[in-house]
Amino acid sequence: MVTVLLVRHADVDVPPPIGNPDPSLNVKGVLRANELARVAEVAGVTAIFTSDLKRTKETAAPLATRVGLPQPLPVVSDVDQFAADVGAGKFGTVVLVVGHTNTIPLIIDALVSPPQSVAVQGFDNLYLVSLAIAASQMIRLRYGAPSD
Repeated sequence: MVTVLLVRHADVDVPPPIGNPDPSLNVKGVLRANELARVAEVAGVTAIFTSDLKRTKETAAPLATRVGLPQPLPVVSDVDQFAADVGAGKFGTVVLVVGHTNTIPLIIDALVSPPQSVAVQGFDNLYLVSLAIAASQMIRLRYGAPSD
């Protein structure tokens, strides 16, 4: 069985500062990233994937440091192939994906049948997808302080 943890990057200022399309986490975001590390540390994460943007890498960094994983791997653009590789255990048994409001739903739908069509809002959602032979299940949790 493979377990996939999926989160939107931690808190950033919305809207982002003018002229900065790749903002860093704000103070709440740094706290949330550390809370994600605390919550997920015991899960046995074997691989971490992020987008190329700073906010996803900063969200994943505390967990990567705690569990001794190298820099996060980039999520590939072929979501169906990524889901197939994850489901086949190519990246181990527990995978963390840190993405965005427009990417996390696509990855969940590629992993779970039937598709869940989740709408990711806020910064405190933690989706847990369990993949077993011919079966999948998604659970939505929350972590850290509630999002505004």
